[in-house]
Amino acid sequence: MIKLELKNLVRNPLVLILVLFLFVFILFAAYNGKSRVNKQLEGIELVKNKENTFYTNHKTILTAIEKGEQDAPRRVFEDPSNPVAMGNYYGGVYLISTPAPLAAISNGQSDIFPYYSKVNISGTNAAKDNDNFENPLNIATGGFDLAFVFVFILPLLIIAFSYNILSSEKEQGTLRLLLSMPINIKTWLLKKIVFRYVFIVLLISTLLTLSLIIIGANILNLSYLTLLLSLALYTLFWFALAFLVNLLNKSSSQNIILLLGTWLLFVMIIPSFVNILSSSIYPSPSRVEYVTAKRAIEKEFEKKEEAILQNYYAENPSENNAQGETVDRFRNYWNKNFILLNEKDKFMEAFEGKFEKQSMNQRNFANSLSWFSPAILLQNTMNEIAETDTQHYLNFQNEAKQFQKEWTAYFYNKYKNHQKITVEDFNNFPKQKNN
Repeated sequence: MIKLELKNLVRNPLVLILVLFLFVFILFAAYNGKSRVNKQLEGIELVKNKENTFYTNHKTILTAIEKGEQDAPRRVFEDPSNPVAMGNYYGGVYLISTPAPLAAISNGQSDIFPYYSKVNISGTNAAKDNDNFENPLNIATGGFDLAFVFVFILPLLIIAFSYNILSSEKEQGTLRLLLSMPINIKTWLLKKIVFRYVFIVLLISTLLTLSLIIIGANILNLSYLTLLLSLALYTLFWFALAFLVNLLNKSSSQNIILLLGTWLLFVMIIPSFVNILSSSIYPSPSRVEYVTAKRAIEKEFEKKEEAILQNYYAENPSENNAQGETVDRFRNYWNKNFILLNEKDKFMEAFEGKFEKQSMNQRNFANSLSWFSPAILLQNTMNEIAETDTQHYLNFQNEAKQFQKEWTAYFYNKYKNHQKITVEDFNNFPKQKNN
């Protein structure tokens, strides 16, 4: 039976055409994903080169100053020995989110969230130096990636392979012959389904592996095995559905209508319903609303600045440089600025926490409903493997915020103790731990 089934598949020109198209789809999607990853790597290299050039030049200047070969720049913010100049203004470092080994398989949220962030004393500046803006239409519709091929196109291929296994026998008049033999029709159908399932799983595994090798992706890791297992389970779901539909003993046209209907239900309708329901129960604030509220809270903070400074100086009278005229206006400004920066961070964290909590509730609710659609489960799994899921980028943003505090503390301690930056200090600046 297996040999006969294999011969039928090999001799069927439609099967060969479908296999060819599937390979083209997978290879093209893999190439698209690799192009996006390469674009990100180019952006990362650009900003890191910019950072390295800045500190190399200022280290060279500082070396000359320490040797007495030249005078320090008159403008304080250009002085490489000044902690604020190196920690803020043109200084700072770029934190990067390096693409995962299998980042090419799914665009996920990579076209919405930044993959690098400029960090200095004043805060984080996510991807402001990135001049490559994404086409809004691409963001709205999504890219043609491997996740799209497997989530949307693969089920259609499975339907084409399995919708008429039993009905075709009935329509060709061979079903009576089968029934006259000492075989169980359900067992016969199950064997055919299992054979086609194994054939498709081996096919997509081979084509995917070949395509990823062609684009130079790293597949020698546990994540790739997880990907193959996820695809095998997703394929199993659609073949199981085809098995049940074939058992209904309907005509081929009725079978394909039922299967296409379930495809619409699980791939299009349920995901859309989950999105609408989660947005309705936990509505996220619009960008306009967020920006408006942020401006209002910043104005409110500005009104409290004088009171904050007075309270701080009352608790720390030794640090009050605001009494009388201060000769060093630059230092007087940053004395106040460091105090206000710390308080403003607390102020803004409380404000942003309300918006982040609402978004988190929406994501958690949507994830709790994802079990109603295998398409959502596969999409989420591929995003996690590619590290292009929302949580990955939120973790990166939190990492940037924590690193910003570490960065500020380093330069503030130098500034507070009237210590100058030395050439040796350039090697001791805080660095990103995992990149």
